[in-house]
Amino acid sequence: MNKSRFIALGIFQLGLIFTLYAQELTLSPYSRYGIGDIFSNTTTRNAGMGGIGMASDNYFSLNRINPAGYADLVFTTFDISGFSQLSNLRSNNSSENQITAGFQDIGFGFPSNKNLVLVMGFAPYSAVGYNASQLREITLQDTVKYLEENRYNALGGLNQLYFGVAFRFWRNKLRLGANVKYLFGNTRYDWTNQVLTIKDTIGVPTFQQLSIRKDVYIKGLSGQVGFVYQDTIKASKRILFRIGAAAEYSLNLTGDRFTIFGNGDFSDTTLAGVEYSEIVIPPSLGAGFMINRPGYWAFGADFSYQDWAQFQYFSDESVLGKQVRAGIGVEFSDPESFKYGRRINYRFGAYWRQSYIQINDQSIQDLGVTVGIGLPAGLKGNSRLNQGRATSRINLSAELGKRGSLDSNLPLEEYYARFRLGITLNDRWFIRRVVD
Repeated sequence: MNKSRFIALGIFQLGLIFTLYAQELTLSPYSRYGIGDIFSNTTTRNAGMGGIGMASDNYFSLNRINPAGYADLVFTTFDISGFSQLSNLRSNNSSENQITAGFQDIGFGFPSNKNLVLVMGFAPYSAVGYNASQLREITLQDTVKYLEENRYNALGGLNQLYFGVAFRFWRNKLRLGANVKYLFGNTRYDWTNQVLTIKDTIGVPTFQQLSIRKDVYIKGLSGQVGFVYQDTIKASKRILFRIGAAAEYSLNLTGDRFTIFGNGDFSDTTLAGVEYSEIVIPPSLGAGFMINRPGYWAFGADFSYQDWAQFQYFSDESVLGKQVRAGIGVEFSDPESFKYGRRINYRFGAYWRQSYIQINDQSIQDLGVTVGIGLPAGLKGNSRLNQGRATSRINLSAELGKRGSLDSNLPLEEYYARFRLGITLNDRWFIRRVVD
C-alpha cells in the first residue's frame, strides 16, 4: 500500500460522507425514543468480541471505544466498515421482517515516532426511522361510529466528525487519549390523522386529513477522554494486563425545530412555530480490562453506564431511565504459522444491555452473542519487507440478538442479525530513506 492509494481512499471517504444522508440506517419503532438508535463506537474487530474495547490492544486498527487505545497504533491505518441488519419485529397481533444497511465508520490513524498518534474520521452517531399506524374506534356527536387512523413516520439522525489524539508515556505503561466530535444532522417527524367511515368492513375517508410535520436540526460538539494502563504479568511469554476507562459528554449541542401544519399530503402548509433549545445528552462512563498475549490471544470485559433521566430535548418531557451495558470477548490466532487458517483471527463474545427506553415502567432488555474473523491480507505469512500488508485485515463479524419482549407490559420484541464487513489497511509512512 503506497501513499497515492491512501490519498485515493481519502477521496473515496469524502464521497461516502455525502452518500450517508440517503441511507435508512434503522426501521425500528424503538428509534422514536431519545435521539434514536445510537450507534456504538465499535470497529468490526470490537463487534466480533462482544463490543468490548475499553482496554483492547488495537495495535493495527482504530479503537474508538476508548481514544486512549489510539496510542497503540503501529502503522498509518485506514479503517472502513459497513453493516447490514435483518430484523424481525413481533407484536401480539402481527410480525414484520426488515432489512437495513449502511456505512458504520471511516477513519485514519497517523502514529509518529514521538509516541503521539492523531486520528480523524466520520461515522453515524444515531438514526431514527419508523413507520407505524394506530387504529381506534370513536363515536362522534351524531352517534355514528368511525375509525380514527393515526400514522407516525420519521427518518433522519445524527452524524459525527471526530478528531482524536493519544500518546504513551511512563515507560509505555500509561496511555491517554481524547476525541473531539462535531455532531450534526436533521430528522423529520410526520404525524397524520384521518377519520374513516366503516362501510362493509372497509374504512372510507370521511373528513379532511390533518398533518403535522416537525423538522429538527441539531449541531454541536461532544467530547470523549480515556486512559489505558498496561503492565506485564509474565515477561517470558509477554502476557499483559490492561485496564481502561473512558467518559463521553456533550459540550454545546443546540437544536432548531420547525413545526408545520398541513392538509392532505402537505400540499397546503402553514408554519406553526419555531423552537430553539439546548440539547443535553447525558454523560456516559465505561471501564474494562483485558489480559492478552499480543498477536496470539486476548480476553476482556467491559461495563458502561449512562443516566438518561438527564436527557433534555426541546420542551418534550421524556421518561427515560438508566442504561447499563456489559460485554465479554475473546480473540486468538497464531501469527507465526505458515498455514493461513491458523493466522486468521477468531473472535467470540456476548453482551447484555438494559436500555434507557422504558415502557409501562419497564426497561427494555437487549442481549446477544457475537462471532467474527480477521482475514490476513497476505497469503504467505508475515513479511519483514512488508509488515503493513501482513497486519492488514478483512474483518467480518455477526451479532445475533433480541431486544424487548412480549409480556403483559411490553408490546414489541425485535430479533435481529447484524453483519459487519470491515477493511483495515496498514502502511508505514514518513520513513527517512538511507542510500549508501
